[in-house]
Amino acid sequence: MPVTVGGVSHTYLEKTPFEARALVDVSLEVADGEFVGIIGPTGSGKSTLIQIIDGLIRPTAGRVVVDGLDLSVKANLREVRRRVGLIFQYPEHQLFEETVTADVAFGPKNLGLPEGEVAERVREALRLVGLDPDRIGPRSPFALSGGQMRRAAIAGVLAMRPRLLILDEPAAGLDPRGREEILGYVRRLHKDLRQTVVLVSHHMEDVARLADRVVVMHRGKVVMDGPTAEVFTAGDRLRELGLRVPAVTELMLRLKERGWPLATDALTIEEAARRIIAAARAGAGRSGPAGGAPDERPGESPTGGGHR
Repeated sequence: MPVTVGGVSHTYLEKTPFEARALVDVSLEVADGEFVGIIGPTGSGKSTLIQIIDGLIRPTAGRVVVDGLDLSVKANLREVRRRVGLIFQYPEHQLFEETVTADVAFGPKNLGLPEGEVAERVREALRLVGLDPDRIGPRSPFALSGGQMRRAAIAGVLAMRPRLLILDEPAAGLDPRGREEILGYVRRLHKDLRQTVVLVSHHMEDVARLADRVVVMHRGKVVMDGPTAEVFTAGDRLRELGLRVPAVTELMLRLKERGWPLATDALTIEEAARRIIAAARAGAGRSGPAGGAPDERPGESPTGGGHR
């Protein structure tokens, strides 16, 4: 599902006293099967960019091509919906049918598909998000838990079988368990089905765990674009942009500053733990930076907090 954004700019309320530039000469590509995270402070242009990729708005300048469709000109929105699925924050607010099955079937029906194929897509989509189509399908979506409602809403997009899935803060407002469930299904869609995914999030840990590549936006421009580990180890640059690095990366950076012989590109707790243990074992019996606890003062932890 190739996506090419070339020199795209967008200005809201152009040539009025309220003119506001949201995007400035943005260029990027998303390859088939790639998982790209987009981060940036509020107002950096993230939402405008994904709405342009989804065909909801047209750019003021530049060109956007999604799987061969040129969205810079008036495009066939039915064809766009076949190829691109956009999941906004709190998608459960868009549930409206009497049953979960009817709600998930709404999009495929509008494509004019035969009833048999619609039913097959509904069952497949519900299973993809961990909902039993026989048990959950006949229920009202408003009788479900918050996490189940979110999954049912996502199933409605998956039933369209989009080749590109765009998610804008998909776990917003969920408790930790619900968050893990939603993100787990997104991870499996990418890993098992090679779904092309673009994830917009303020939650750096989510992006670090899921994305292969990270695009950083600031004031309507792409200011960083590279492999996830490479972007997040540029802690000083991200902080200049008003962003933070994942907690695990922050820990590794601080340990390295204290003399630990560590690579700082760990993105998960498990990976960081393996590296810290290996470094401690390698430094056993030695003093100084290669030792198990370099530069520590009595009673101080590696991250700088005193024991109480």
